[in-house]
Amino acid sequence: MARRSGPRWALGLWLVLTIGIGLALGLTVGLGTLWAGLTSRRSGAIAEIYLLVAGMVWISLAGIGWVVVRRVDQLLARDWLDIVTWINQLEEGHWEPLPVPDTGPWGQLSYALNQMARRLAMAQSEREMFLASVAHELKTPLTVLRANLEGLATGALRATPERWTTLLREVHRLTRLVNDLLLIETMQSPTASLHPTPYRLDAQIEEVLLKFGPLADLQQITLVGTGEPVEVEADRDRLDQVLTNIVDNALRHTPQGGRIAITWRGLPEGVECCVDDSGPGIPVAQHTLVTRPFYRDPRSSGVGLGLAVAAALLQAHGGSLTIGNSPWGGARVCLRLPGRTD
Repeated sequence: MARRSGPRWALGLWLVLTIGIGLALGLTVGLGTLWAGLTSRRSGAIAEIYLLVAGMVWISLAGIGWVVVRRVDQLLARDWLDIVTWINQLEEGHWEPLPVPDTGPWGQLSYALNQMARRLAMAQSEREMFLASVAHELKTPLTVLRANLEGLATGALRATPERWTTLLREVHRLTRLVNDLLLIETMQSPTASLHPTPYRLDAQIEEVLLKFGPLADLQQITLVGTGEPVEVEADRDRLDQVLTNIVDNALRHTPQGGRIAITWRGLPEGVECCVDDSGPGIPVAQHTLVTRPFYRDPRSSGVGLGLAVAAALLQAHGGSLTIGNSPWGGARVCLRLPGRTD
């Protein structure tokens, strides 16, 4: 269709230019003839000369105009067809960049399309990695369930309480995985459902310290918390899930004899709470990656959803989650929440 519309466009432009030149020459000849009639007795001969010259000029300009218009049309059609072909290839999954012809309008368009293609390619790659990770995490518990249920059905396995406990643990693992995925998707939606209420954040952190205290003692890890009384307006249950995920992540990566410190403070723009540990830390290159679903450090045995869930919940609250380095060489995970609206 682009090839058929080109000649019509060129012909239309050429006709407009030709008519415009003809009118301009006609006006010039008319004025010249009028002036000759006023100043000379040979006005008829002069008028014929004017008409002859004007006709020759008009034909010459019309011919030149047609050549120029067709050349411009060919150049535009070539660039346009290149872009159309590239877009068709893009739909088929080919992500090669579009050549940028120059710095003019076509070059700017090509650059913008290349930027769009790059973002699409990254999104496609992340989507494929996400689906592969979901399939991998679902495969293990489903395989365990299938093998055990088939053994029970055929009588090859005995239905002992320990076996039922194992199967129930795998069901809980699947349920938690699906719930986390649904939570991330829900919290990233503009219509995320939260129930914020004002309450003391320091009191909630003290409850988290009490909850994880026995586990920290069992692992011979020092778990402490220091801060000032601060109030927030947030969904208490959701924020408890954020704190739980962050502290649980720190406990899983802190070696025996290590330490974890939770500190919090009020800021002019809201509240900040940081969890520092003495574990191996998170490489700087991974600071912005660990909050993505299923992204895992090769040294980690987790699923890779804990910090992703925390980040999604904080984003839904208008807050943020940042990763850094602790004073002891481990990881620092800081959450920020905006101040109360009243």
